[in-house]
Amino acid sequence: MSRRQRLLIPYKISMINYYEYCVVENEHLYGPGKRVLLFLQGCSIHCEGCVNRHLWDFGKGKNATSEEIISFCRDNHVEGITLHGGEPLDQSEGLYPIVKALKKEQFTVILFTGYIKRELNISQKRVWNLSDIVVCGRFDLKKRNVYLQFRGSTNQRIIRRKGKYKHYQVQDGTTVAILTIDLEGNLNIKGFYTEGIAKLSKMVKNSLN
Repeated sequence: MSRRQRLLIPYKISMINYYEYCVVENEHLYGPGKRVLLFLQGCSIHCEGCVNRHLWDFGKGKNATSEEIISFCRDNHVEGITLHGGEPLDQSEGLYPIVKALKKEQFTVILFTGYIKRELNISQKRVWNLSDIVVCGRFDLKKRNVYLQFRGSTNQRIIRRKGKYKHYQVQDGTTVAILTIDLEGNLNIKGFYTEGIAKLSKMVKNSLN
């Protein structure tokens, strides 16, 4: 089924609390093809050394309905959605209708989670089981490695599930960061925060002041 031929399948309306969502094309960080990157707000895990500490607090983001997220994916003709955080599975009840509807319309789903499967409840397992790729496990500061695809530390695992990415080849050995500046001059960094990126971001901030 092509993207233009996708059926508009009815789905349950749910609500999520998010920090940001946008369209990205960066396979090393977020997966193959043009994707919607959704950062969920709130995390109960709190890994030492986490670069997204601003996403730990629950309820401090913006609310969106499943309809809003699904329509955004359709309108931007993306290959799929990448769920990031925060901790996506801490909002599994709200995410499940989104993931279920997108999968029925042939979108792919990549899930980043600090959980491992044996820790999950029923609701969380439903989101996990619908994902094409799951990047899982706590970030371990002592095992940090910025040259891994998708992962921030060597203990984290990549699980390829049946479907489009079943034989996906992970490519380690490079490090990537995305720096953007909005219209108000605010600098945003996505990816691996290395010493080089820290110096570059400082230079950019100084030039904006």
